[in-house]
Amino acid sequence: MKCSSCNKFIKESSVFGSVEYFVCPDCGNCIEIDLSSKKLRLDILHRKGSDNTHESYSSNFIVDESSLLHILSINYGRHADYLGCFARGWDKLNEHSKRQFLLLEAPEMESGRRLIYVCPECADVGCGAYGCKMKKEGRFYVWESFAYENGYEEPQIIAGVGPFRFDISEYEEVIGRAYKL
Repeated sequence: MKCSSCNKFIKESSVFGSVEYFVCPDCGNCIEIDLSSKKLRLDILHRKGSDNTHESYSSNFIVDESSLLHILSINYGRHADYLGCFARGWDKLNEHSKRQFLLLEAPEMESGRRLIYVCPECADVGCGAYGCKMKKEGRFYVWESFAYENGYEEPQIIAGVGPFRFDISEYEEVIGRAYKL
């Protein structure tokens, strides 16, 4: 774990209940990681079309009753006009996203992140996208290290979001439903 204040590596941690604590030995900064399982469900993002924009219906993930897109846009301080990575009529994107989310192929980004929300017009990371690192850990899928990326600049880490741990069966059911969107 890297300290969010001084960037030093923290080797040791302590777990109390469902929270893991990392205390930086250099600056004293404390980082808390919630190890409890989160509820994941699917909602639909509807983007109305106009003369200059495409109408779309896409995936919006709800984590413990909060829109993940809203959480990311508030914590990053940017707009929320994105396309979920599963979208009606975008069959190739949906197949690619399914394989990414179920960890069936390597992460698409050099940073090791998989994209969750992309450009609503072209789905190109070059326009900017939100993503995270995904892994399987025991009986959970874990989303962590959220960032805004565009593929040509360093990823901009979004502090204070995640990690989120999702029960495998619930997670795979939600991804399956998103894929059928």
